[in-house]
Amino acid sequence: MDAVSRGLEPMIVCVHEDRVEYLVGLKLTVLSLARYCPNLPIIISCPHPPDSFRDWVAALPNAQLLSDPNLGGLSWNVKPKVLLRCLDEGHRDVIWIDTDILITQDFRPHFAHLDDETVVVAQEGYWGQHQGGTHRTVAWGLKPGRTLPATANTAITRVTSRHVELLKAWETMLNHPAYRRAISRPYYERPMHMLSDMEVFTALICSTEFSDIPVEMLVRGSDIAQCFGPAGYTPTERLSNLRQRLPIFIHSQGGKPWERAPSPGAVWSAEERFLSSLRRYYDYIHLELSPYTAIAREYQEQLGEETSWLEIKSTPARLFATLSAGHPILQGLPLAVFDAGVRHARRLLRIGRYRLDESFNLESSPLEAMHE
Repeated sequence: MDAVSRGLEPMIVCVHEDRVEYLVGLKLTVLSLARYCPNLPIIISCPHPPDSFRDWVAALPNAQLLSDPNLGGLSWNVKPKVLLRCLDEGHRDVIWIDTDILITQDFRPHFAHLDDETVVVAQEGYWGQHQGGTHRTVAWGLKPGRTLPATANTAITRVTSRHVELLKAWETMLNHPAYRRAISRPYYERPMHMLSDMEVFTALICSTEFSDIPVEMLVRGSDIAQCFGPAGYTPTERLSNLRQRLPIFIHSQGGKPWERAPSPGAVWSAEERFLSSLRRYYDYIHLELSPYTAIAREYQEQLGEETSWLEIKSTPARLFATLSAGHPILQGLPLAVFDAGVRHARRLLRIGRYRLDESFNLESSPLEAMHE
């Protein structure tokens, strides 16, 4: 029996969060979906939901709570497991959305032309090193079958029932001992091809085994704002969007605005180097002026919890917000221009964030056991 005959919607969205302190991000994702895609079913995965969160979900008309303890503690590596579960339940077209993303319009028309064979992911932000290419595939012991114009950012991932084998392979690689060992390290000590689930997915989708699967990438800047630091959403992208509109998806990569210190003064520490405190202050201002934070304020009354993190408190942020009349794109533009200059200088000087650590390279495909 197919999804239609079982009364299931052909397209659903799934979101997942297993950190109680991050449930506010999940709420914001769901609220923005409810505003712009009001009839779209949402599966909300939360392994250990507090009673207050259960009550909040119960009041939503098109949401289903999945509270499976076995999905806890897996961080972003839970994605293929949740997607496979949704497909196994009979849903034909499943879209994963990270819980640090806000939707600014109905995205379904943007997906209407897709056939069942096509996978959708997003382009990674410009900060990423060695975008696309074959390094990740080769380092995983796989044979390259194609390249992509950018690293596949899996914050948004669309799959169908045609992609079960791809998802199983992704899950297998995310459970590989070398990968588990790599992600136990701090970010800056991880090898490039095992930095996160999206590096693994990029390696996989570019291998000969899955290179026949069509891949459509949401374009950074026009389809999705990758707000990883002020210049993740670049000055050029911001100015272009002024003539059009905000991207469909606003992604708060890196630090989250609800994690920032309660006040600007709290980021300064006499025990740390001045530059370290200055960097934290800079990040604090960025989160105050992020397009994500500006849009999140629209849902403040619906969150049902403390929201002082939405307030603009620092003097520089107040100044920029006043001069721009609080425009989501313009208020952070001065920081984006400065940040873009710093990133350009880093590239010219070949200063990278992550290493091409060959000690984690695999000599043979980790997928061989799947085919035995």
